[in-house]
Amino acid sequence: MNTEIELKYIVACEEVESRIESTLSQLPISCQRTTKELSNTYFDTPDQLFRQADMGLRVRACQNTYEQTIKTAGKVVGGLHQRPEYNVDIDSTSPDLSLFPSALWQDNQNVEQLQESLVPLFSTNFLRKIWLIENKNGSKIELAYDSGSILSGSQSVDINEIELELVSGKATDLFELATKLFDSLLLRPGCKSKAARGYGLWLNTDTSVEVTPFELVPLRHDNNILQSFTSGLNFGLGQLQAMVEAYIESPSLSYLAKTLEVMALIRHGFWLFESHLNEEHIKVRDELSYFMKSFLWVDNATHLSELTNKTGNYRKKIEYSEQLISQLKIEKQKFPNESQVKEIIYSSRFNNLQLNLLALLLNFEDDAEQKPQENITIQSFARKAFDESLSLAQNALTSDVPLTTEQYLSHQKLVIRSLLTGSWFGSLYDKQLRLDFRSPWLDIKHGLSELHTLWVLQEQLDALEEIPEKLIRWHHGKVENLLLAMEHSRETALGLEPYWRLSQ
Repeated sequence: MNTEIELKYIVACEEVESRIESTLSQLPISCQRTTKELSNTYFDTPDQLFRQADMGLRVRACQNTYEQTIKTAGKVVGGLHQRPEYNVDIDSTSPDLSLFPSALWQDNQNVEQLQESLVPLFSTNFLRKIWLIENKNGSKIELAYDSGSILSGSQSVDINEIELELVSGKATDLFELATKLFDSLLLRPGCKSKAARGYGLWLNTDTSVEVTPFELVPLRHDNNILQSFTSGLNFGLGQLQAMVEAYIESPSLSYLAKTLEVMALIRHGFWLFESHLNEEHIKVRDELSYFMKSFLWVDNATHLSELTNKTGNYRKKIEYSEQLISQLKIEKQKFPNESQVKEIIYSSRFNNLQLNLLALLLNFEDDAEQKPQENITIQSFARKAFDESLSLAQNALTSDVPLTTEQYLSHQKLVIRSLLTGSWFGSLYDKQLRLDFRSPWLDIKHGLSELHTLWVLQEQLDALEEIPEKLIRWHHGKVENLLLAMEHSRETALGLEPYWRLSQ
């Protein structure tokens, strides 16, 4: 059995081979180059018993030789793929499960029944160009560029990706080579394996991703502080790359807004765990801030989109003024377009940010295993963070008189930070108590978003030469009703006992 440690990147440029050659020629390495034409057929049972067990079965044909492979449950983090695999040479294109070691199979798996039920699902056919690299440290890395297609019935999708596999040596050398490639190629981390993409094609599944605000980091009660931070990084990096991939496949402001929220979640973790971090870690946090600033326009673009959406709540009222519609369309054109967003996504700097987060994650995993458990529990650590975050939000929102639009919007960041703290530590506590407490705070956050939309509209109205009276009355009434609803949510939120205190 081998365990692959590889980085996978999707390529979005041409002349890939020559760009790779140019990059490698400038490095102090030795290199052997080969080319293979590979044909892989993936098998499963009709009810996907292999997939349910998080296993993948394939037969690979290359130059009249055949090899069957099973990849077992592993993990994919930040473009780094780690999956144990078993390889066996065979004589045909049909797999023979009896040739795999018996220790591979789970107790509930009947090998003979699995063999009888196997059916081919999809195939991957591609040309693999390989550079076997040895650097000055003695590390060996296989760089493979795959170009071809995945086929299932009459459907197909392209393969255009680079894989960097650590054959022997240090993972840091693998990362260093990746950073060199970032400078010459347009890349982004590949979250899905060829097999995962093939299954999606075979099942004809919807590739859209559900956007859920303020999801919870999955923490364990027995984790120490470093392990908890690692879990958060793992979760956040996976979410970040999933949203980027969703945007590439189907560009939308909702995916960009979620991308911004996930970066905020990761950065918030760097603040929460700051006492356990060093200066190098803070540099990564600063890079997160840089890219968050690069995407700050998404909020205003989202609010303008809400206003101009033909099926939205505002469009009919806005039609009272043709000048306003024209003005909003002009404002929308000022924001970065899809092409400019993709430039950021495929940029060397954005790739390096994700690779640095991955490196931190792997280092923290090692530290968490090697260092002794700390005296302070993650629950105690979380309660302190909760109390500090809630205190700031409560002090901002506590008032004997109703808050104005300006006052609510000025406290938006504090509300979001409090919710992000809940996202980091909420999974440690009773679900129902948590939902009861977070519900009015989420209502306030939703109200703030709508209030911001109305604020953007007010700014546009102020710029009009003449504002229809109907539009003024509607806008005034809309703001008043929203503020009344938010006052109710504010009173409820401030009156609730925090769930982390009730769960002690």
